[in-house]
Amino acid sequence: MNNFLTKLKFLFKKQKVVIVTGQGRETAKAAILEVLRQYFKVGEDILVFESKDKDIKKVEFFLKRSRKSILVVTRAGDIPYDKYFFDGDEDKIRNTVDLARILPSSTNLILNFDDETIRSIDDATNLNTLTFGFQEQSDFRATDIKLNGGTNFKLNYEGKIVPIWLGRVFGKEQIYSALSAIAVGNIFGLNLVEISQSLKDYHSLPGKMRLVQGIKNSQILDDSESATVSSMIEALEVLGNLQEYKRKIAALGDVVGIGKYTIEAHEAIGEKVFENADLLFTFGARANFIAKGARSKGMLLEKIFHFDTIEEGKIEIQKIIKEGDVVLVDGSKEMKMQEIVEEIESKTS
Repeated sequence: MNNFLTKLKFLFKKQKVVIVTGQGRETAKAAILEVLRQYFKVGEDILVFESKDKDIKKVEFFLKRSRKSILVVTRAGDIPYDKYFFDGDEDKIRNTVDLARILPSSTNLILNFDDETIRSIDDATNLNTLTFGFQEQSDFRATDIKLNGGTNFKLNYEGKIVPIWLGRVFGKEQIYSALSAIAVGNIFGLNLVEISQSLKDYHSLPGKMRLVQGIKNSQILDDSESATVSSMIEALEVLGNLQEYKRKIAALGDVVGIGKYTIEAHEAIGEKVFENADLLFTFGARANFIAKGARSKGMLLEKIFHFDTIEEGKIEIQKIIKEGDVVLVDGSKEMKMQEIVEEIESKTS
């Protein structure tokens, strides 16, 4: 994004620019692109970049010189599974805050209202700010969330209520991504109905809480790209709320990087497994404690299968899947859980 020819073209064409930063920026960017590409020449008239906080100064050139510039800040903390507000890590957005302070007042700033650390950026700037989230004070607010082959919710904005449908994707991160895309579309002059129609084609990114077709006419809830304790528990609760399937299978790998509470955290995940899944497959040394947590709640031993490696267990999952099953695949990136998805995904879909 920072090569000379890109900058020269940018100055010559006076392109508009959207910069997305923060955790979850990848899915937010995907949703934003889905909304914009149906009405604008993305890549020609509008540039959309994502940036880590440590690299955010590299996009200062574009934000300061664009005829319309938007900075989207998604979140700085993990999304809790059990509440709609949280406080992110200030260190994760330090450079973003510094950049926001020096941007022209014409810059549009879009912030996640539910993350108190992100919300506070507005106090440090005089930019045109819009917010999104689940809380009532958000400019773009999601309410009445329902799961049915995807995610339905109602968008509330300035007294208007518009239904939003995200087909075959689930979870708060996906809703946040959709809300940020709605805010961007609004700034570019799209009406809410147009934006709603665009989001019907949004399918997210691989490994980010999306349904894919599995073998034997099964479905896979693919959350294999990464995991935190909260995101895995949320994924299990989504699994439990998918009522249209005969059996619910959880294939879970280690959650890496928890620290001294690793055992307790994995056991807590296991307790959620008992409430939301019929069968459990675990992978890795830490995931042994997921199995322990499930057993402590009453899950039968014959419904729990543990493997030290993905290679050992992915064939066994393939054997046990039946028509009408849904399989949640989740775990930290280091566990390479996507290999399970590749093993049990339908090759004809």
